[in-house]
Amino acid sequence: MDRDQGAARTPAPVSLSRLAFANFSSMMIVLGAVATLYGPLLVSLAHHFHISLAEAGILLSVHFVGAFLGVPVSWAGMRRFAGSWVVVATLACFGLGALIVALAPVWSVFLVGVFVIGFGFGGLDFAMITLLARTRDEGRAHRLSIANAGYGLGAVLGPLLVVLVQPHNYRLLFASAVVIAVVLSSMNRGVTAPAQSDEDRHHELNAHHQNRRPILVTFIFAYVIYVAAESSASEWIAPQLHREGHSAALASLVTGGFWLGLTLGRTWGGRLHRRFSDVALVRASLGAAIVFASLAFDAGLAPLAYPFLGLCFASIYPMGLIWYTRLCPHDRDGLALIILCMMIGGILGPALESLVVSLVGVHAVALVIATLIAADLAIFSSARRFASS
Repeated sequence: MDRDQGAARTPAPVSLSRLAFANFSSMMIVLGAVATLYGPLLVSLAHHFHISLAEAGILLSVHFVGAFLGVPVSWAGMRRFAGSWVVVATLACFGLGALIVALAPVWSVFLVGVFVIGFGFGGLDFAMITLLARTRDEGRAHRLSIANAGYGLGAVLGPLLVVLVQPHNYRLLFASAVVIAVVLSSMNRGVTAPAQSDEDRHHELNAHHQNRRPILVTFIFAYVIYVAAESSASEWIAPQLHREGHSAALASLVTGGFWLGLTLGRTWGGRLHRRFSDVALVRASLGAAIVFASLAFDAGLAPLAYPFLGLCFASIYPMGLIWYTRLCPHDRDGLALIILCMMIGGILGPALESLVVSLVGVHAVALVIATLIAADLAIFSSARRFASS
């Protein structure tokens, strides 16, 4: 009797007020904008701190290392404290890093600030995605899609803000991020997300012990490959188009179009999920993505194909998470591992692109992207062997 009651016990879903959800979406916009500031600022930062462009490029790796470390810390915080406190703490860390960057007198201090930004970035992104995935089933697809669309919108806005403010005024951009972080940190009162007790976690893991491991491993690999494909596309669109004879302005515009397509697609995610299952949306999106990645082989079609590729990528991330939570309901540790491990794709994808391009040439960019998408389709499709819980 006690065993049956324990196995049936599930914690209440996370509750977000309309203001809290709008605040989450706003924070995603800020994360997307700041993450895409580094690239357009590299040349200006190299001149300002009197370092080489290659040395300036290390800040991207520093940001990633901070983000990677921020996820497990946020993960541990979610077990001990209310979700709203974790969001505020990681947002405060993000704002502190932006303040250090804005005031940094030398390059070493600037890198410290970038690391702190990354730490807060990873922790905040993990906290928000986990909380959204724990909300009630009704409307979950809409909430995940809209919030992640905010990140895509920020990714479009970031480079535009650099052009508007001018790269040498980068301090103003990061100072603005500090002010926004302070404002957003005061708007989380509508988040109801108690800490998960060890007893709850024990019951949840027991309930899904038999199938959890193969499901989790499958989705970890699927998301690593997905992030590898997305990061390869976003980072190599501009170099490919520029080397194939298109202007730098067009190359930047097409990159923005890729993120805009991803943003628009995610805003429609909730509506699509009312008509199609998460499994169908993930598989159809990957299938269509292979088509548009293949079209990008042609130098004349590539500027049109890449924005549509972003549109195809839109549903994969949020709908894949819904698919996993349907197979393993309430498995918060599993979500944490997926989000943590998927960052590996951000290293593998661009590194693989760099290797293949060095061997074959820039025309191989679309080949690598299409190959990664095809591999991801195969991995996601293999998850159909698992029955829903």
